[in-house]
Amino acid sequence: MRRGAKGAVSWGPALALVLMLTSSVATPQESAKGNLIGFIFGADGSTPVAGAVVVVKNLTTGVVTEAGESDGLGVFKVPGLNVGLYALGVRSAAGSYNSQDFFGIAAQKTAKISIALSPYDQTAMAGAAAVIKEQRAKGEAYIGKVVKYHPETKEAEVLVEIGLIQSDDRIHVKGQATDFYQDMKNLKAYGAKTKRVTSGYTVILRTSKPCEAGDFVYIVCKRGVPPFFLAPLGIAAIVAGGVPLAATFEDEPVSPFKIK
Repeated sequence: MRRGAKGAVSWGPALALVLMLTSSVATPQESAKGNLIGFIFGADGSTPVAGAVVVVKNLTTGVVTEAGESDGLGVFKVPGLNVGLYALGVRSAAGSYNSQDFFGIAAQKTAKISIALSPYDQTAMAGAAAVIKEQRAKGEAYIGKVVKYHPETKEAEVLVEIGLIQSDDRIHVKGQATDFYQDMKNLKAYGAKTKRVTSGYTVILRTSKPCEAGDFVYIVCKRGVPPFFLAPLGIAAIVAGGVPLAATFEDEPVSPFKIK
């Protein structure tokens, strides 16, 4: 669980994980499996999306499983999943969506989630694609550099030179005397909090450690797990009440894909 967090991460509202015990008698092999069921909605969180396909990946085994298309009520099902932690993406007629949230599957239980598909604007969509492409190749992507550091407020002004930075990103700040990772807690531009800043603009962020003008700033794959789609149309935000399966790292996490 993310230490100190009041809600879920990802590029959206919250992560829902509601587990229900099944009543059927299972064989030993079946007892090691669980199920996923849920709803897919539009950006408003209430309009069902039909014909979308949920894609999940077991973070231990690397096995990718696809659900059938969601029905007219936005319902999808993925039965017979191995116990473990999973990443998620959604493919639809409009385009593909990545989620930065993870969900868990327990033996003989059914995880229930609701997903809201939130499209990017054109600028953010291009920026996200550029960042994700480099993240998948290198584990992190260069987005800009520190132009000024304010020690009294522990805030850094960062010029975003490529791609985009978002309020729930994980960053790596590196320079001659600087080298640290941190999860973003808030993002400001022009004196106001914001969810994302694209290339060509300066963002102000509070850093966990001091840095210097000229230090490079990178966006890191969360927990070393690259998103499903290289050119995402937007965010698949897992959205319902529940306990988020997320973590905050003080040091760079070990990637299940061996990406540093």
